[in-house]
Amino acid sequence: MMLFSTDSSTKTRFITAHVATDHVTLATHALLLLLAIAALLALRRWPWAFMLSIWPGTVAHELLHYTAGLLTGARPVALNLLPRRRLEGGWVLGSVAFARLRWWNSVPVGLAPLALMPAGGWVFLQSTEWPLLSAESAGWKLVAVQCLVAGWPSPKDWAHAIVGLMVLAALSVGGYLLWLKLIT
Repeated sequence: MMLFSTDSSTKTRFITAHVATDHVTLATHALLLLLAIAALLALRRWPWAFMLSIWPGTVAHELLHYTAGLLTGARPVALNLLPRRRLEGGWVLGSVAFARLRWWNSVPVGLAPLALMPAGGWVFLQSTEWPLLSAESAGWKLVAVQCLVAGWPSPKDWAHAIVGLMVLAALSVGGYLLWLKLIT
């Protein structure tokens, strides 16, 4: 929980976070978080229930792609946040199209949703301040679940990023070998 306090003399605001420090309490909260993630993923049997329950995370996931595309010059040209059925079967929960996705910007664009992972961890820690079965704890855990599930890049995201990662790895090895040659 975040507590906002105002010091009357300086009118400054500060934020403090209180989290469970007892290992058993933390482990119990973590178990409940894992059960919530499993329950969300089990909803895949019912596409509409799954799409509705994961939609907030999908929005965050796609907006991170869009923002990374803007920041790296990939020029996002389309943002679709509504689920749609694929012709070959299955569903696309959301998508972003880019006009200039290149090897050098495909890594930050493709892996941008990973930024949700630490956010999900932080939100989870906030949930441990309240009693395990309280509405506040459940609310924070639901947000953490959205961040953790939506934070994992899709197979298509990985496919875009892998090319850039391979080029960066080759450049790194080449640069290291050149550096070794120069210093010897």
